[in-house]
Amino acid sequence: MGLASYNAYPDVDNLMAEIDKYDLHQHIVELEAYGMTVVPPETMRIADDFVERLRDAIIRTCEKRNGIEIGDYRTANVKREQTSKGWHLLEEDEVFVEAAINPVNLALVRWLLGQSAVFSGQTWIIKGQGSPGLGLHSDSHGIPPGAGQVAHMCNASWVCTDYAGQEDGPTLFVPGSHHYGRATLPHESDLTDTPYKFVPLIAKAGSLAIWNGATWHASAGRTNPGLRVTLVQNYMRSYMRVQHNYEDTSPQLLEKYPELERVIGKALYPYEDPQAPDYTRVAGMMRTGTDPFA
Repeated sequence: MGLASYNAYPDVDNLMAEIDKYDLHQHIVELEAYGMTVVPPETMRIADDFVERLRDAIIRTCEKRNGIEIGDYRTANVKREQTSKGWHLLEEDEVFVEAAINPVNLALVRWLLGQSAVFSGQTWIIKGQGSPGLGLHSDSHGIPPGAGQVAHMCNASWVCTDYAGQEDGPTLFVPGSHHYGRATLPHESDLTDTPYKFVPLIAKAGSLAIWNGATWHASAGRTNPGLRVTLVQNYMRSYMRVQHNYEDTSPQLLEKYPELERVIGKALYPYEDPQAPDYTRVAGMMRTGTDPFA
C-alpha cells in the first residue's frame, strides 16, 4: 500500500497522487538531483494542436505589440530588441491560460514550490539566426546565499520549436548547481572559461522544460535559420509576493521622502510597465544572490 493512502500528510499525498497519475517519478528525481527536467509532449496531456496554437499566439502577439511582421517562424529572422514587449500574456489568447494551468505543469510546479505556489508571469523568447547567447545565471533573484534548502521560484518553459542541437540556440544548464544555494559570480558566468560543466536542453516542440530557479543556466547563440520560440513561465512561493503593490505611490510623496522609494522597492520588481520592462531593476535583485548584505 502506498504511503499516500494513509492521508497523514495531505499536502504531499495530493502531490503524490498527481505524480502517479501523470507518471512523473523520473522527472521528480531529476528535479531533485539535477535541478531541472524535460517532460516530453506525450506526457504533457496536451491537445494535438496545442503547440501550434501557442506558437502562433506568441508570434501574433509579438507582431501586434512590436509593430513588426514575423511571418513563417521556419524562415523568419528577427533581432531580440524587435520582440521586447513580451510580458503579461494571459489576456491575449486563452492558449496562454491553458499553458499556465496545464495539470502536469502544475504538479511539477507544486512539487518544487508547494501547494500555495503562485503564478508570477509569462513572456516569450524569440531567437533568430545570429542571436548571441547569454551567460550563466540564476533566476532566483532576491534570494541570498544560504537559502538554497528549498526552491523559492521556478521556471516552467514551453518549448514551441524543436531544440535539436547546439545550433538551435538552446538553454544550457549546470546540473546540480541548485545545491550551491547562490547565484553565479562574475568569473563563473562566461561560458568560454567557466569552470563548470554545462549541458544543452534538447527537446521536441511541445515539451515542458522546468527547473528550480536556483539552477544555473545560460543559452547558446543560434546559428540555424528560422526562429527558436519559447514561452517562459515563472511561478513563486507565496512569500515572494508583497501584500500591496506600491508602484502607484504619488510622485509628490516620493519627492518629499526620498528614502520611501527605496523602502517600497520601487527600484526593484515588479516591473512598472509589463510591456516595456525597466531592466535596470534586475541588477539590485541579482546582487542579493551573491551577498546577503546587498
